[in-house]
Amino acid sequence: MQTNSTVFVVDDNADMRDSLGMLVDAMGHAVRTFGSAAEFRAALPLDRRGCLVLDVKMPGESGLELYEALLRDGVRLPVIFMTAHADVRVAVAAMKTGAIEFLEKPFDRRTLQDRIEKALEIDRQWCDREREFDQIDLKISKLTERERETLELVIAGESNKSMATKLFISERAVEMRRASMMRKLGVKSTAELLRLAVTHRVLREVRHATQFEPFMSD
Repeated sequence: MQTNSTVFVVDDNADMRDSLGMLVDAMGHAVRTFGSAAEFRAALPLDRRGCLVLDVKMPGESGLELYEALLRDGVRLPVIFMTAHADVRVAVAAMKTGAIEFLEKPFDRRTLQDRIEKALEIDRQWCDREREFDQIDLKISKLTERERETLELVIAGESNKSMATKLFISERAVEMRRASMMRKLGVKSTAELLRLAVTHRVLREVRHATQFEPFMSD
């Protein structure tokens, strides 16, 4: 079980919603239940952590429409879609929007628990990456425009002499820029500098990704 993680359940069927709420609570997870997509969106906390167990077919805004809206709004939560209908077309559409899992009702407790545990683990990994990105991004934000320009050349593998030529400055000036840059970034070697810069670039790409692979295949 993850601290500060919540399993959000959205289902218009009151009996199903209550049953899932009790089931998830019995698993040892914090749980919040909602009867509609609108109710969930109105109550969604800004510091959300956890996963979303979402019914596909609901009156008004469907589960799939809700998830597509969440993606557009930049809300990132692992999702377990569930439906009482064997609708392959809906399942395929859900996966294309980045759905994490698709379950057909009725499903057993062990299957649901397994999916929830995996979804919460994915959320933890996402949050760890977000935290690491924010820490690195804060450091890089302190660099001047000239230092960022120098950093790009370091990443490209340019020597001090080559950088001096391209920047129209002396090699000594390049060395001073590198020293200032490394001090602000808290690194002591070029290898550390490169590792930090590449990590920042990779995490930025991950952060901007909108497609998520299913975490379970049967």
